[in-house]
Amino acid sequence: MPASPPPRDNDPQELDRFKQSIDLVDYATRRHGYDVKKAGPRGHWHQLEKDGEMLIVSRKGDHQVYLNPGDDRDSGSIIDFVKTRENQTLGQVRQTLRQYLGEPEQGWQAATSPPLPAPAAYAPTPTGPAEIESEAERRARLVAAVMGTHASLTDRSYLHQRHLSDETIDSPAFQGRVFTSQQGNFRNTAFPLYNEHGIATVEQRNNEYKHLLQLPKTGVWVSHPTEGKDTPVQRLVVSESPVDAMSYHQLHHRGAEGQPNTLYVATSGTVTERQVELIQKLIDKQEPKEVVLANDNDAAGRRFNINYLNELQVPRRAREVADGQVAYDEAPRPVEWHATAAGKYHTALRVEYHHASRAEGTEQLSQLTAQVQQLRPAADEAVALEVQRATRQETVVRLVVPNADSHALEDLARTLHAQRETQREQLERQPQEPGRQPENFIRTEYAISKDFNRDLELLSQGLSREQIAQQARIDELAKEQQRQEKARQEQEQRQQALQREAEREQVAQSPEVQRREAEQRQAAGLAVAAATGDPALQRAVQLSVTEPSPADEATPSQAQQMRELLRKAGAQVELRAETDPTSGQLRSELDVRYQPHGTPGGLRQLSQTLDALDKSPLVTLTEPVDEQAERRRLAAAHPEQQSVTKTAIIRIHEPEPQPGATGQAEAVAEQLRGAGLNTGSLRSATDPATHQRHSEIEVSYRLDQPNLARVSAALNDVARQPGAHLHEHAADRAERHRLAPSGISASTLAERTAGPER
Repeated sequence: MPASPPPRDNDPQELDRFKQSIDLVDYATRRHGYDVKKAGPRGHWHQLEKDGEMLIVSRKGDHQVYLNPGDDRDSGSIIDFVKTRENQTLGQVRQTLRQYLGEPEQGWQAATSPPLPAPAAYAPTPTGPAEIESEAERRARLVAAVMGTHASLTDRSYLHQRHLSDETIDSPAFQGRVFTSQQGNFRNTAFPLYNEHGIATVEQRNNEYKHLLQLPKTGVWVSHPTEGKDTPVQRLVVSESPVDAMSYHQLHHRGAEGQPNTLYVATSGTVTERQVELIQKLIDKQEPKEVVLANDNDAAGRRFNINYLNELQVPRRAREVADGQVAYDEAPRPVEWHATAAGKYHTALRVEYHHASRAEGTEQLSQLTAQVQQLRPAADEAVALEVQRATRQETVVRLVVPNADSHALEDLARTLHAQRETQREQLERQPQEPGRQPENFIRTEYAISKDFNRDLELLSQGLSREQIAQQARIDELAKEQQRQEKARQEQEQRQQALQREAEREQVAQSPEVQRREAEQRQAAGLAVAAATGDPALQRAVQLSVTEPSPADEATPSQAQQMRELLRKAGAQVELRAETDPTSGQLRSELDVRYQPHGTPGGLRQLSQTLDALDKSPLVTLTEPVDEQAERRRLAAAHPEQQSVTKTAIIRIHEPEPQPGATGQAEAVAEQLRGAGLNTGSLRSATDPATHQRHSEIEVSYRLDQPNLARVSAALNDVARQPGAHLHEHAADRAERHRLAPSGISASTLAERTAGPER
């Protein structure tokens, strides 16, 4: 097959391929440090945040688009995202995204985009050209970019900061299971998650940084046996994170004689169905004598343990089926259960009985009710029981308790588990096989505090186990009181909202009020028309916005931010908002009026703002089709001068600051922020051999911002500081100096421009 020709620099099909092949959320989080704060159902939209900036990413047709609610000019596809944040021309964007997809370079290489390691160590050899990246190719590329081709653990600083000793890190259990990921100057500790086919995804951890590759979580982190590879496993310990597993080992296994040969498994947070399947396959293969559930000592950890009790079982018998495949004999489940979160403050348990007759179902329901009655004193009589379905063959019951009493549901699950094991033996009509179903095969073990790593931290501070337990009780009580107070306040707010709504409806029904409001609306419309021109040429657009209510009154809602954007663009905006008492969602309506034949530049800005807001999943925009077409035509006919954003990178090398002290990097970041630059997140890594800290800050500014002189002086000052290096394109520096006064220090300029900026 002849080789496909290299892409042309003006090939529009290549841009479409970039949009369809590249996950914009993954690119923003991995390349630019954004965090995913919220996500819609089935991933239809994501809310990203970084240093106070918020982006909304949603799907438009066959690709993703983003919107910055705080900047109407900042929106579009992956192409626009790269052009804006990496200050590149379209040709440079092509080169950057080819490199991101692992394609051959065609020339210039962006300085802000370090070359990715070749994915050859993980990816299958391609058999021919592919227009769209497959899931396997994408996984191989992402994993290779993090792990490199020769993965190793070269930086232990994060593990040491989590109070893990070198003896623990060097244990045979963790050799080749913890690595250092290196991307440019940034180093993180990497924990790969495995399945039958190899690495499925990778979790990266550092101080205040946690990131799981944007891949399906179809693997688990798994150690080697503590006595070394290929040794018979006696115990399997399941945790939520690899750090918790290593902490458990240091607390309970390291140096202790007579400890069973142990294999550690971690899920990196919320457990998926596929991960449960993999853990059971490990049990089938390793045949341990016991399974220890070592999840967090909180409501979420107890929910994980309840569900493991239902799903996991002793090693299953394997049998061959057609084509050399292996199937497992599944034990019967006359009763099943599943725990979930029920809102913010409660845990729900769904119990499902399978039976042969209604009478049997009635008996089981009566037995469950009696068991719940026994649990009520321990749960402060807070267990709510509801029968959701009762048929001849099935009975489904739902129980709900406050999170603080979730241990009661775990006790109930233990009881159900013991009853099910007895029923299984009766259904199989054979005595229990020796060693097949040992008593307490699955047991739970909780930390004294929230988790085992916290225990390790407090013990390293000299606290005794009794002191840790006492502090944990105090912390939990304070947390529960905060939850109850917040729930009470939310209930009061809902009641007040219902009361206000009832009062408004009562007043609105008055004919006199309706007549007066109509006259006011007519007068307001005439006033706006008189101020903006001929009333006959007025145009109206309505935006409906649905969003979570702000955390407090001081935080502006997104609808309020949109109103300010539209006002700055020259529109008259009226905002109405109310909170839905059922869902707690804030629902707002913005009535937007504008003069289409006003200032051309203003109309273009307004048109761009409306089009950007229309892309948001939170907004429904209502506008007549003919007026929308006219607005866009008039805006395009009078293009305004575009603002140009420039970026630079500050690298700082300094001795490692003392714990709790502020270093030069933090001081520089604050100086630049105070001068009006948009500063990205501060990333730092310390060389354990030299104790030198290497930091990097990405900054940006616009050439049209009023305080450009102050921005330029601050950059010049930083460039003159010992240990600080300003990496800026020579052409950008020259243009900055041309447009801003030079030779003035930042301090002098600050004195001249003291006072509020406009």
